[in-house]
Amino acid sequence: MILIVGGIASGKRAYARSLGYTDTDMDEAVLGHGCVLYGLETLLRSGALDAQQIDAVKNKDVVCCCEVGMGVVPVDGEERAWRELVGRTCTELAKDAHEVVRMVCGIPVLLKDTSEVDSIG
Repeated sequence: MILIVGGIASGKRAYARSLGYTDTDMDEAVLGHGCVLYGLETLLRSGALDAQQIDAVKNKDVVCCCEVGMGVVPVDGEERAWRELVGRTCTELAKDAHEVVRMVCGIPVLLKDTSEVDSIG
């Protein structure tokens, strides 16, 4: 799985397209049948995913998530809890991801790439 993170309008969808995926491959904030989950942060608005749902997310080819924890900390406790949930979920996904890419101004910054390790070992 490739985890793509970044701010709003940072190029996550365009990067997924550059990998060969189309809009019809992308499920928008739902665990559907597409091979790309776009909008993990919105999916998590309804609460934490159970183990079966986490496994379904990990089985996607690509997961895109807006970074929500780098701004001003909200006063509202529910908003803080949601931001923490998004961060912790991304942390869990990143452990198993083959690649983690952060999009910055439309530029992909590779944070993790296990394909090099796999090809060496």
